[in-house]
Amino acid sequence: MPGLGRSHFKKVIFLGAPLVAGLVSEFLMVLADSAMVGRLGTEYLAAIGIATIFGELLWVIVWPMAPGTQTICARRYGRQQKEARLDATTRKGRQLKTGEVLDNAIVMSLAVGGLAIIVAFFAEELLDLLLEDKALIPMANDYIATLKWVMPLAGVFYAIYGFLAAINKTKVIMVATIGLNVLNIIFNYVLIFGKFGFPALGIMGAALGTVAAQGLGTLFFIGYLLLSPATRPYGCMRFKSFQGKIFLDILRSAGPIITQLSIALLIFLYYESMIANIDTLFLAATHIVFTVFVLKRTIVGGFAEGGSILVGNSLGEGERREAVRYAYASEFIAILIGLVLFAGILVFSEQIVGLFNSDAELAAVGSPALRFFALFFFIEAVGFPFEVIFTHNGWGRFVLISEVVTTVVCIIGCTLLFTRVFDFGIYGAWSAFALYLVGHSLFMFCGFFSKKWINTQVDREWLDAARPVYAP
Repeated sequence: MPGLGRSHFKKVIFLGAPLVAGLVSEFLMVLADSAMVGRLGTEYLAAIGIATIFGELLWVIVWPMAPGTQTICARRYGRQQKEARLDATTRKGRQLKTGEVLDNAIVMSLAVGGLAIIVAFFAEELLDLLLEDKALIPMANDYIATLKWVMPLAGVFYAIYGFLAAINKTKVIMVATIGLNVLNIIFNYVLIFGKFGFPALGIMGAALGTVAAQGLGTLFFIGYLLLSPATRPYGCMRFKSFQGKIFLDILRSAGPIITQLSIALLIFLYYESMIANIDTLFLAATHIVFTVFVLKRTIVGGFAEGGSILVGNSLGEGERREAVRYAYASEFIAILIGLVLFAGILVFSEQIVGLFNSDAELAAVGSPALRFFALFFFIEAVGFPFEVIFTHNGWGRFVLISEVVTTVVCIIGCTLLFTRVFDFGIYGAWSAFALYLVGHSLFMFCGFFSKKWINTQVDREWLDAARPVYAP
């Protein structure tokens, strides 16, 4: 693309690398959960797979507070930077207008966290409907019943995450997420196996470790907001300005993401239940496949999120061509990462399975499964940056439509067709997931080239040049 230069790649990498580091630490935490619980036996690995999927349903209710907050704050920050040459009073007013979004987002975060708790109360009934192997339900429900209580604090964490990302403070996010996840791994080790005098709590210990670490991570973010000279000018956490328009704008950005991910996870939960009903061994192998899939999305998504921040800032400045250039830079980085991961999966599939469990039967199933998905993971990696850019800049409804169409047609429709009509067994189910990866990626490319994401309005209370601003 004309005008795309090294500076675009450098800026995406500069903002994205800390996010990748933090997100990879989160992935390693999930991997450590699975690996530590997996040492208790294949049945426990299958149970943590189901519990993690349902737990993700809770996380996706609160996690979209990050892109929802970032979407609006990034535009306001871009406008603020454009007007940096204005007088100090105007600049201060712009900073306060950016900061007020976070206060509204925090209040909304507590509400959605409460919603997640309510959803968790129905976990046992839902798992009972989906699973034929009833022995997995008590173990999975122990994890979910403990995890649910941290959801309001997690919502606050992600709202602050989105604000800090929008104002380009991604290194602080890296420190918080890495610290949180290191503590999580330590807490989990102690509580799962009963070290240092603590009782061995098994799968519930993994949930307790997550609750404790997430709470400490949220406290760190709050302390940074209140004490750092970099954030104090924004007047965060004063809770002086609650505006219905801001609540609605956050909901317009975060709502489609919550709906999209909730639908996807419910469908994937049903998908895993279909695989569990074929054989628990295949469920354990599929959990490994999904974990590698998450790693790929984590690395690609971190850099794409860095690009999405710059896209939002550029749109706030009125620089649409720059926004497109940052999107292309994110895409080229994703292609490179996808190629490296493609080769790594082909070469090290057996070693990857060995990280989870040393069972010979699992290795015999899991290694071919990873090699089967290697190409499809690359295809999806190429389209995924656009999903991140869309959802973090107010065009989540398009991603929602794509997700509903591809998951219903491929994950449900094709899985049922391939396994129950044509009796293709586990490779029929895995082929359906592969079709989903290809279809969703194609949707994202079509959305990108439509250019509609550039024109999305995200802030109805937007500060135009004629509008008076706050005095300091």
